[in-house]
Amino acid sequence: MHYGFHNSISGRRGYAAALDRAEELGTTAAQLFAKSPRSWRTRSLRPGEAEAFRDALAIGLVRRTAIHASYLVNLGADGELWEKSVFSLADDLEKAALLGVDYVVVHPGSGPAERVREGALKALMLAPGGPWLLLENVAGRGRKVGRRFEELADLIAGTPLGVAFDTCHAFAAGYPLHDDPAGVIDELDRTVGLERVPLVHLNDSVGALGSGVDHHANLGEGQIGAALAGIVRDARLADKTFIMETPKEADVHNLATFRRWAGIG
Repeated sequence: MHYGFHNSISGRRGYAAALDRAEELGTTAAQLFAKSPRSWRTRSLRPGEAEAFRDALAIGLVRRTAIHASYLVNLGADGELWEKSVFSLADDLEKAALLGVDYVVVHPGSGPAERVREGALKALMLAPGGPWLLLENVAGRGRKVGRRFEELADLIAGTPLGVAFDTCHAFAAGYPLHDDPAGVIDELDRTVGLERVPLVHLNDSVGALGSGVDHHANLGEGQIGAALAGIVRDARLADKTFIMETPKEADVHNLATFRRWAGIG
């Protein structure tokens, strides 16, 4: 099991700053943005930046890494927005390949599911040979794609795509993690297949069951509560990478909670 947080890349070290923060906390995984998550503007690699990141990976604690795609990406859109979304995602995939990052995670977007699938596969075509592209389950308001596990299973069938499982999003979409975490994992395995789910976003939920509210809470302090420990302790997830996207000011608290649940240290 590898675990860590979504970390900032701000500062002189750039991308490697995300690994520096992981080292400070003693975690073995890290997630980061390759560029501003709320802008279409790309971010060029500085001279030596990719090498510094790879060197830090080679000698440090971190063994699993992920890039989260921009929040503006909508693979279900039409026209110019779809094109911009595909190229933004391809840019993240290219950056991930240069940095040696394992996964790129993207919210599928809103619109026809076939359009989402087409966009994800085009991004892979534009940036071949990179990391594993994972479609994340969503909390599910409006026409957003990926609320139900069956929908994700259809999207990735017959493709190299995988799935990132977010606990807050699943709960907000109506999966009873507060009451039966093992049963939810059963359903995820039955529909998607756990072999296609390498990464878990471990987040508690501010919103109620089925609320559709994507608002993360500290571990054990939201509507899922202590039952979230059942996800950490599920033996079927022992080889997964756990990323916490919890409030940043509470990293130390959430890390202690995770380690207690996992029986680490």
